[in-house]
Amino acid sequence: MGDRHNSKETDPVHFPADVTRRDFVAGTLFGVGGGLLTAAAPGFIRSAQAQSPAPFSAVDANWTGPGGVGDYAMANGNTHQVVNAAHALRDGQWQSISGSSVDTGEAYDLVVVGGGFAGLMSAYQFLKQRGDDARVLLLDNHSVFGGEARQNEVRVDGHHLHAPQGSNMCLWPARVISELGFFYHPVWEEIGLPMGDEPDAPTWLETADGSEKGLNYAAEHYAHMMIDRDGADQGYFFDDPDDPAAVKMVRNPWLSGYEEINWPDEVKEELAGLDQFLLEEHPEDLESWLDSMTYSEYLKQYAGITRKEVFDFLSPMIASYGTGLGCDAISALAAKHYFAPGTMTAAEAEAAADMEEPYFAVSFPGGNTGIARHFLKKLLPDAIEGDSNFDDIVYGRISFDALDRPDSPLRVRLNATAVDVQHDGDPKSASQVSVTYIDNQSGEASSVTAKAVIMAGGQWINKQVVRDAPTALADAMNTFQHAPMLVVNVAVRQWRFMEQLGITSARWLGPRTWFTNIRAPMSHNGRHMPFNPDKPTILTFYVPFTSGVSDLGLPYDTQSLAARMQLFAMPYREIEETIRRQLTKTFGPHGFDHERDIAAIISNRWGHAYVIPQKGFYFGPDGEMAPRDVIRQGYGRVRFAHSELTGDQLWSTACDEGERAAKQVLEFE
Repeated sequence: MGDRHNSKETDPVHFPADVTRRDFVAGTLFGVGGGLLTAAAPGFIRSAQAQSPAPFSAVDANWTGPGGVGDYAMANGNTHQVVNAAHALRDGQWQSISGSSVDTGEAYDLVVVGGGFAGLMSAYQFLKQRGDDARVLLLDNHSVFGGEARQNEVRVDGHHLHAPQGSNMCLWPARVISELGFFYHPVWEEIGLPMGDEPDAPTWLETADGSEKGLNYAAEHYAHMMIDRDGADQGYFFDDPDDPAAVKMVRNPWLSGYEEINWPDEVKEELAGLDQFLLEEHPEDLESWLDSMTYSEYLKQYAGITRKEVFDFLSPMIASYGTGLGCDAISALAAKHYFAPGTMTAAEAEAAADMEEPYFAVSFPGGNTGIARHFLKKLLPDAIEGDSNFDDIVYGRISFDALDRPDSPLRVRLNATAVDVQHDGDPKSASQVSVTYIDNQSGEASSVTAKAVIMAGGQWINKQVVRDAPTALADAMNTFQHAPMLVVNVAVRQWRFMEQLGITSARWLGPRTWFTNIRAPMSHNGRHMPFNPDKPTILTFYVPFTSGVSDLGLPYDTQSLAARMQLFAMPYREIEETIRRQLTKTFGPHGFDHERDIAAIISNRWGHAYVIPQKGFYFGPDGEMAPRDVIRQGYGRVRFAHSELTGDQLWSTACDEGERAAKQVLEFE
């Protein structure tokens, strides 16, 4: 799999022997930058907030790395093609491109910019209301639709394995969730996803073959990171201070009050106390009160947390779970939305104790890719081979030539980076909008017109593209900051080394923290991925970038940029070597051999994975309208839809925003 087009079943990942100059520079910067970033408020970081360009203007395939097999093999995260196009836009290279673009003569009722859940939902809702007479164009800057709801596929020893690149987890059974009314959108059933009460509904395996230890396995990757720690048997790994060459492991450390971890007693006491802390007294308007302070401020003032080690422990955990950065960057309300420790009220705890939850968290084979594929099959039946049944939609090949047919009400155009969106005249009175986009592969610029445009991407790109936005809207978009996330899928030929340790999940505590687990696979009509310690699986690693940028008293926007610089500066070779070293150090003594056991390592970089819901994000700073609400109003014939506008980036909230934006443009004359 060293060659991105190689699909041999057992080929390990290989790399060219030569090291490019860019590899050397990037690796050197990361090493030097890592030292700077761990210093207390270094001058480098202080000045970073004034810098918009990333360290390099261009990267190549050595930065992206291999992408596995199948339809997503050239779309592992933000690839070098996508990043280069986006950075060229950011750096102003396309400022005047609309004047030299080719007018295709195409006129649409709606152009949607962005092919994630919000964009797919916008197109679906618009066509649902307008019918087949409408003409809709969806532009996506990646080579496959879905946004972060894409998958990696790997063939190992005769097994075809799937794993999520980013968007992941839903609640099951869907029928129960639909009745409870959270983490759900009715479009689920409309596009043909199973509700869980059908005779052939998917199930999730609970017990692995080949093991008699009775271990707990999670059916997804998120819940047990923080809120359902007992849902998997977790091993916490950290360097052994008595032996620099070794690591220590503690199994389910919260059960003993973290006694086995080599932390000062005060740290253990604070962490154990936080696990039990309930907010007894608070203002009546709890949410706006929590939104007025950071999570760090809340913990210090109301939960009695004083030790830096506690914040260092919490920050990567809540960042990976959904907030992007750590305790001092996000609001206490954002922390509560993601069920962070210490944010539950006494009343909520009492209510939870009386409720037996009739649902559990699950993941389809490629994460939420399965949901995105159901959207596309509903909108364009020929776009995924096979019938409109669950197996064909989840496992079928994409028919790329069916995405952009002239006679279709919806046309999906991939590898198309929108660079210029502006009204033909005054936005208050214009009857149409011009949209210019660049073909990422050819570099050619083309223009179309539309009666309405929905910008279904994040504000980091929207603010570069909408050229005639009013000042208030531009200012609102500039308040949005985003944090990166690295998702690494490691295909292993066996995982007996974890089973022997009595764990199904692992967390590394240290400067480059990560979290991974064995995922209990979905079974449908008897079909499922292997679930045996002696057979292949994919370990999905979530790697946040809070080390050295959290809890230093730095502004959240500075932290955001510094974190992205770390991610950007890592060539694929460094990611691969780091994973191999850490897995060898962690599991080598227990039967793991990286040369024998690793079949593939695929990195998925998301430079703007999560919006940072900073203090005042939800209710606005100092009594002013929240910037997200300013953006929701849109302007002229342009509207905005993205899950980041909710602060809670889920497939369901993305659908909420896409539906709202579609309803807004449907009101245009």
